[in-house]
Amino acid sequence: MWRSCFVQVTMREFLAVDAGGTSTRAVLIDETGSCRGAGRAAGGNPTSSGPARAADSVAAAIALALDSAAADPGRVAGVLIAHAGGHDDYEAGVRERLDRLGVGAPVTRAGDLLALFASGTAALEGAALISGTGAIGGAIRGGALERTVDGTGWLLGDSGSGFWIGHRVARAVVDDLDGGPRTALTAALLPLLDLDAEPDRAATEGRPAVLGALVRALYALRPVELSRFAPLAFAHPDDAVAAGIVREAVGALVALLDRVRAVQPDGPLVFGGSVLMEGVLRLPREQMAPLLAAAGDREPIPVADGLVGAAVLALRAAGVTVDDAVHARLSASVRAALVRAASVRAATAR
Repeated sequence: MWRSCFVQVTMREFLAVDAGGTSTRAVLIDETGSCRGAGRAAGGNPTSSGPARAADSVAAAIALALDSAAADPGRVAGVLIAHAGGHDDYEAGVRERLDRLGVGAPVTRAGDLLALFASGTAALEGAALISGTGAIGGAIRGGALERTVDGTGWLLGDSGSGFWIGHRVARAVVDDLDGGPRTALTAALLPLLDLDAEPDRAATEGRPAVLGALVRALYALRPVELSRFAPLAFAHPDDAVAAGIVREAVGALVALLDRVRAVQPDGPLVFGGSVLMEGVLRLPREQMAPLLAAAGDREPIPVADGLVGAAVLALRAAGVTVDDAVHARLSASVRAALVRAASVRAATAR
C-alpha cells in the first residue's frame, strides 16, 4: 500500500527599499521575482532628511509593504536598502525600527547608482548616468560599481544637474534685473518666490527694489533648493538665455558620460533622474544629439527610479540568479504592486 508524502516548500521572501530624498518605496518579493506587496513613505535619504526621520520613513514603507501582503515579518530572509551616502546613526536606527516590526533579517546596503542600473537591465556589465538634484555616472562591471564619476555635490561638481541648471537660471534672472540680457526666465521665476513678476523701478541703494528682494530670497534658500528652478530652463525653449543654459547642461552631461565610457565602453547604458527623464530626454532629437552621440551604439534605457534594481540586488545578495526573464517578471509585478498600493492610498484618503 502506497502512502502519499507531501513536502511543503517555503518560498523565501525579501524586502527591497529605494530610499530617495523625496520618497521611500519598499517592496516584498519572493525568490521567483514576484512582488507580493508595496509601501511608500516620505524621504528616506539620511543626508537630506536626517538619520532619524529617514529611518522612520524606511520603517514606515516596509510596514506598509508587509501589511499589503498580509506577510509574516519573521519570515523575511533579507533586507536590501538602496540610498545615496552612508551614516552610522541611520543604519543603527533602521536596525532598531526593523526589530520593532519583527523583521530580524540581516540588512544590506547598496548605492543608488547601482540600483538604478539594475532597474534597467539584468546585465552585469554596463554604465549608468543620473541627473536629478545632483549628477553622477558609474561604470558597472561584474554586477558591482567599478568607478564613480562626479556626484561631488553642489559646491564642487554635479555638472549638468538640477542644482547646476537651477543655479544658472537664478543667476540669469538676477543678471536681467541688474541690466543684463533680458530673459523670459525672470517672469517665470519671480512668482515662485512670491515676488512681483512686473518689477517696479523704485530703487534701493541704486538698484531696483525687486532685485534686492530677489537676492535676499535666494540667499535664504539652501543651495540645493535652487534645483527647483531647473524646469524653467526647459519650459522656455524659445528664450535665448534659457536655451543656452540647456545647451550647456547637455554638454556637461556629455562630458560626464564620456568619462564613464572611457572606463566601461561595453554593455547597456541606463539613464535616470528628473533632469534626464523630464528634461533632456524630452528635448527635440537634434538638441539631444550630442548626448546620443556620446552613448555610441547603445540606446539609453530610461528608468524612473531604483526600486526594481533594489529588488534585483536583494535577490542577488541571497544567491538568486536574476536573468532577463526574472528581471521582466520583477519589473511587471513591482509596477502592478505600486498601482495597487496607490489605489489603496487613494481610497483611504477619500
